[in-house]
Amino acid sequence: MAKRKTGKKTLTRSSKNKKGRKKSSKKGGFRLNFDFLQNISPKYRKDIGAVFLILFAVLMLINGMSLEPIPILKWLSMLTPVFGYGAMILPFLLGAIGVWILLRDNERIASLTLGRFLGGVFVFVNFLILLHAIFSPSDAGTAYLNASIGAGGGYVGAWFLVVLSKGLGTLGMLIVVLAWTVIGLAMLLDRSVAELFLWVGPSILRIQDRWDEYLDVRKTKEIKKRAPVQTHAIETETSVQGQTSKEKVEKPNTPKDEESFDAKEISELEDAPKIEWVLPTIEEMLDKGSDMSVNDDFDKQRGRLIEDTLASLGAPGRVVEINRGPTITQFGVEPDYIHSKKGRTRVRVNKISGLAKDLALALAAGKVRVQAPVPGKGFVGIEVPNEKTNMVVLRDVIETETFKKIDSPLGFGMGQGVAGKAIASDLARMPHLLVAGATNSGKSVFINAMIACMLMNNTPEQLRFVMIDPKRVELTGYNGIPHLLAPVVTDVTRVVGVLQWITREMDNRYQKFRDVGARNITSYNEKLKSEGKAIIPYLVVVIDELADMMMVASDQTEKYLTRMAQLARATGIHLVIATQRPSVDVITGLIKANFPARIAFRVAASVDSRTILDKPGADNLMGNGDMLFVSPDFQDPVRLQGVFVSDNELKLIVNYWRKFAGTTETVGLATASPSASDPFKNSSPKQMAIWNEMKEEDDVDNMYAKAVEIIRRNSKASISMLQRRLKIGYTRAARMIDQMEDDGIIGPPTGNSSARQVLDYVTATDEVFDNLE
Repeated sequence: MAKRKTGKKTLTRSSKNKKGRKKSSKKGGFRLNFDFLQNISPKYRKDIGAVFLILFAVLMLINGMSLEPIPILKWLSMLTPVFGYGAMILPFLLGAIGVWILLRDNERIASLTLGRFLGGVFVFVNFLILLHAIFSPSDAGTAYLNASIGAGGGYVGAWFLVVLSKGLGTLGMLIVVLAWTVIGLAMLLDRSVAELFLWVGPSILRIQDRWDEYLDVRKTKEIKKRAPVQTHAIETETSVQGQTSKEKVEKPNTPKDEESFDAKEISELEDAPKIEWVLPTIEEMLDKGSDMSVNDDFDKQRGRLIEDTLASLGAPGRVVEINRGPTITQFGVEPDYIHSKKGRTRVRVNKISGLAKDLALALAAGKVRVQAPVPGKGFVGIEVPNEKTNMVVLRDVIETETFKKIDSPLGFGMGQGVAGKAIASDLARMPHLLVAGATNSGKSVFINAMIACMLMNNTPEQLRFVMIDPKRVELTGYNGIPHLLAPVVTDVTRVVGVLQWITREMDNRYQKFRDVGARNITSYNEKLKSEGKAIIPYLVVVIDELADMMMVASDQTEKYLTRMAQLARATGIHLVIATQRPSVDVITGLIKANFPARIAFRVAASVDSRTILDKPGADNLMGNGDMLFVSPDFQDPVRLQGVFVSDNELKLIVNYWRKFAGTTETVGLATASPSASDPFKNSSPKQMAIWNEMKEEDDVDNMYAKAVEIIRRNSKASISMLQRRLKIGYTRAARMIDQMEDDGIIGPPTGNSSARQVLDYVTATDEVFDNLE
């Protein structure tokens, strides 16, 4: 720093400036000093400015309506000739901007940027031009004269109107104003110009649907007037608790192709007896949880400890918010400033996030997770485990307003967030869900809670399930409930066939939608209800272990899951896939790209968390239902404690619905052998169609006869041999081997890698075999 000699003293330039400023302040009298504003947080500065803006807008409105003239606002009268009639909406615009600033932290409110502000200005100016074009001629003299008395769009609208009209003419002026308005709206809404007109296509289709519906109703009325509906008597056979009875039902004549398809669609069997379904009551099925214990003094003490630890490590911060959840407590830390010779510098967020282990040591906590920053908040979230955790039960979430606001049959309670607020979601909006986590992390409990929540709020007419459980222990307890489209699938060799059937069901539903002009299952069911027909139910496919399916037939599993994930949403078919092995060979990139909604429970390593969420964090979870949730609405992971459903609650719900199916015992594959001749012998009649159809496909397999001849000629039977000779997949070859065992052609498995014995041996000549080839 430069020095200057002044006789007795040597003063630096900075000290001289300070001395001079002090002297001038004494001689010059009072001077405004706004240095105190620097000590106010930027967050509160914006709030203060927004409040003053809203106050000014209210005063403008009072003064403009002449309710009580305000003397200091007399100068506002000059705004009338400047903006004309547009001056009347200025208070509302200023108030809206103030409210916008106040609600900037709300995730549903878009941020106020310079581009949005300029877009709003463009739209307002165009509004003034159109006002002046309507209420005033375009010649300069009359336009400015009307503006001087506050008519039309004022001087602003008059100037633009005169300039554009002289340069482009009336038609050209209108085209420019229209283009300018479109650009302003695009900037204001932060959308591309093409996105502004995306509503046109759906609106035209909606109008066309209404018109087609009107024509269909009109045509139906004319047909009913001309001839009555002819009916014929058919015999239906119902079975309830082992008793069989026959009754005649009058059924309208339907086309053969429609009748054959309805025989495959479980929910639309016209010859099935009508049952008055009654939903179970929450009070009888679910237990109520206990109140959460809160120790405010202990939380404040930990907050001060966090501040002291950060200050000692060179990253000072202030705890501005404490949110206590059932499992963790989130401390909102606002980064502070560091004073140095160069001035004040704010602490970087990355510096705080790198101190997670130091904070865990200071707080004597197991694992501390730092969320930097918290989405929609102006602070860093430090999540510390509670000394005493609280259990989140399903009933406490279902009875909240958050869950009741979800107007969808596929809504389900998820748990409670870090602030203790209930969180619920809608599977129809996801539209598919991927769940992954280590063993004993709460994954299966969450899936059971989701199924139980849907069973509590939907009848079999509204919702059906297809469940796949290769582990044979998690989902088999649901066998026998009427919501199941088929018994729980536990044989891995049948999984690909099930996925094929679901894919065909999806295509059949699209065909039916096209026939009636419906776009999705909601509009299609509305048409059916208006005609007095039975609706088609939503179909939820639950797969408890994806890894076993990928080991058996990875290519086919990935192909069918990907196709359904891309197309099945509109048909009401939704997938819920779970796995305890979150590796890249199980959760492939193609599967993950089509499952934007994902839940990660505690995993062993950070690489597993990146495989599930594309971000780390799941390796720092506590387990026992502690999870991170990513949805299409917000990509930042949300931490919450999942709901818990006890075995007794599940038993009550399952037994309640089994009474409608006429059985109180577990049925299906839970105890049956996969190679039995009829593994679904004791199944409910409502759960037979999918398996009957698959069995028919096996019987008419065009390669079965050829496979039998190959087995007989080689005097041995193995799946790998059929794969090589017939060039087919593993699943199809395994089904052929099982069919041959049922037909008595080959013996049972040997228990080792050797081939099976051929029992029904018939010598095949080379000529016959060559013809088959």
